[in-house]
Amino acid sequence: MKGLIPICAGLSLCAIFASSASAFDENASNSLLRLNGATGNGRADDTEAFRRAIAQLGSGGLLFVPKGHYILTGTIVITTPITIVGVGAESQIYNNNGKTLFQFVKVNNAAIRDVYLGSNSSQAGVSLIELQNSHHNEISNVTLLGGYYGLHLAGSLLNTIIDLRSGTNFQGFFAPTSINYSWVMAEPLNGISANANTFLAPALEGGTNGLQIQDNNGQGSVQIMGGTIEGVSGVGLTFQNTFLPSSVTGVDFESNGQDVNINSSSNIRFSAINSVPGPATSNPAISLSGDTRNLQISDSNISSLAVNMSTKRVILQNITFGTPGGAYCANANLNVPPVVSVTTSIGTNLTPDAITNITATNVGNYCGGQ
Repeated sequence: MKGLIPICAGLSLCAIFASSASAFDENASNSLLRLNGATGNGRADDTEAFRRAIAQLGSGGLLFVPKGHYILTGTIVITTPITIVGVGAESQIYNNNGKTLFQFVKVNNAAIRDVYLGSNSSQAGVSLIELQNSHHNEISNVTLLGGYYGLHLAGSLLNTIIDLRSGTNFQGFFAPTSINYSWVMAEPLNGISANANTFLAPALEGGTNGLQIQDNNGQGSVQIMGGTIEGVSGVGLTFQNTFLPSSVTGVDFESNGQDVNINSSSNIRFSAINSVPGPATSNPAISLSGDTRNLQISDSNISSLAVNMSTKRVILQNITFGTPGGAYCANANLNVPPVVSVTTSIGTNLTPDAITNITATNVGNYCGGQ
């Protein structure tokens, strides 16, 4: 080791600090990125500086991204467990060449934190962060703007995503940015499903779709706790052909084209959600279709629900339909089997005996005074 500086402060203990190139010095002049030529001035291409700096890190290394506007023209591929950390919204990294920004390939126990990521590309498959068969990683306090996908979980398991949010184009630095297809896409890759990824307090607003979980291996699952998905023109949350248990708790859905679409997916539990679509939408807030089984919604406020007759074993418990306001009340309805085209009354007329495959307990219509 070199450059070790002993610092003692009148105590018997002495802390040893390394004056390494990855230190969090205030002026960032000693950061590994700057020492490898990154300017962060919003004009120069800093791609190779990122690549050189990462190449110098070993397993467990830390790459500090100082305050700046970093332009990249290529993909930063990460194959060893390192931590990338910035200072938050002022560590801005932007790809202006239609490429995925950060790609983690077969990596476990890596992390990316406190950065602001952008892209000008809406080309299919282009992501701001892509995890390929990578597991047990952490993404924390990351803001996304643009890209076809914001976060792409391709055959990746057991990752933790904390405070993931969509962004605002600060001072036009990220101009032009694309309109994303989906803020988050989770799907299989190389025969491995995207299972048991956990989202804590996501804030996904605007764009086309919020979070999509797809599978074709009899697996696929996600855990979402808290946060909001709102203002997307498509669907806020989609489950397609998933089977392993998933849970969605305490999430606010608001003013989306549709809040939740579940198709041929099973073993999903929703609790304490608020589902309020835009007053002009003609889509049900939540729809269940295909071979969907074993779904429970409890302790929630929902404006409308459509259940296809092909679904099996749906439980509704402690549900309020409708929200204060004339436009929301006008659209409040529960469309259920056995005849899909018939809208069944809400409240006292909603009984388990009248509805095939649905068990409903303590379900009332706010708009009807229940």
